Order: sequence, then structure tokens, then C-alpha cells
Amino acid sequence: PQIIMADAAEASSFVCSVCLQNVPLVDKVIMPCCGKDSSTVQHCRRCLETIVQNGIQSSIGRCPACRAYFVMQGGLPVTQASVPRQCMMCCQIKEIADPNRELCSTCMLGAEFSFRYECDRCHRVQNIPHPMWLYQPTPSTFTGASWACHRGCDDYTKWRIVQEDLERVPLEHAPEAWGMREKWLAAIREQREREATEGQKE
Repeated sequence: PQIIMADAAEASSFVCSVCLQNVPLVDKVIMPCCGKDSSTVQHCRRCLETIVQNGIQSSIGRCPACRAYFVMQGGLPVTQASVPRQCMMCCQIKEIADPNRELCSTCMLGAEFSFRYECDRCHRVQNIPHPMWLYQPTPSTFTGASWACHRGCDDYTKWRIVQEDLERVPLEHAPEAWGMREKWLAAIREQREREATEGQKE
């Protein structure tokens, strides 16, 4: 009988890949970007809500598996249509990540995070309203992409984010090569554990 009960419990729950907790199947959410009902990587509704609450303008999160941008509508994750349209900032035809401001993902990050960068030629520091950190192979190397230096070069040069601002780059928006995914998910996991602890005290 005990074995049967255990099997029944397993059949009615799953392990969320973010919080690593056994969660009732009713709270299982399949991501529209990369999820499948048979997938071994599964997420619970509360973890996805937490990711969104910690995201851009507390409304746009990134998929824990493929890092696609999504919003929550009616308790379910919704990704933007894959049909490209014009970004209101760069005016290029791209997939829109921020539906409210009609911004592509790059312009959305630039609008939210304006950091200081060091020029690889004159080594002076300049504030750049564009997510240049995305083009850094590692946190300490210069970008592969260029941006105009207005501090002394008067030319397009390579850049790297200054150390003080590096610490402000949100973990979920760090380049995949930086290896920050697990650190990001661990932070979400810790937040969920705090919520559970506080809920038990009430």
C-alpha cells in the first residue's frame, strides 16, 4: 500500500527545474517557446511569476531553459509572435521583446541598463546607452562589436564594461558564455525558499 501511495503522489506532482520542489501537477506550466508536455525540464507557475516580477519593468521575464522573453497573462506565459516588425527605437525590423514599448530585445536592454565602458584604444570611460556587454566573450575582454568613442579617439572602437558596472548586469541578461545561468536560477530558488519560510511563519 505504501508503494502504491508513493506512485500516486508521484503521478500527481512533478519536480520544478527552478525551485527543485515537488509541485502539484495543477501548477505545472508548459513554456510556449520550448516546452513540451513530455519534457523532462518543467516549471511551476510561481517560479515563472517570480522570474517575471524580477524582470524588465517587473513584467518581462526570460525562459529558464531557452532564455526567450515572455510575459504572464492570465497566469500563463506568453511569448511574442515570431513575425518581425519595426522596433520603435532602432527602427529595424526585428522580433519585439517589449510589446508595451514596441522594442526589440537589444533596445529594451539599452533603455533599461545604461552602463559605463572602457575604450580599448584610449582607455577612457564612456557611458553607452546600448547593451555592449552582450558582445563581450568574457566579462574582462573587449567587445567584438564597435561603438563610437567620443572621449578621444573620434572613431569606432571596442569596449568592455567597467568593473563597478559589471556587478549591475542582471544575471539573466549576461551572455550565455559567461556561465551565469545557474547563478541566476539559484537566486530565484533562494527567493522562493524565503517566500515559503515567511509563509510558514504567518
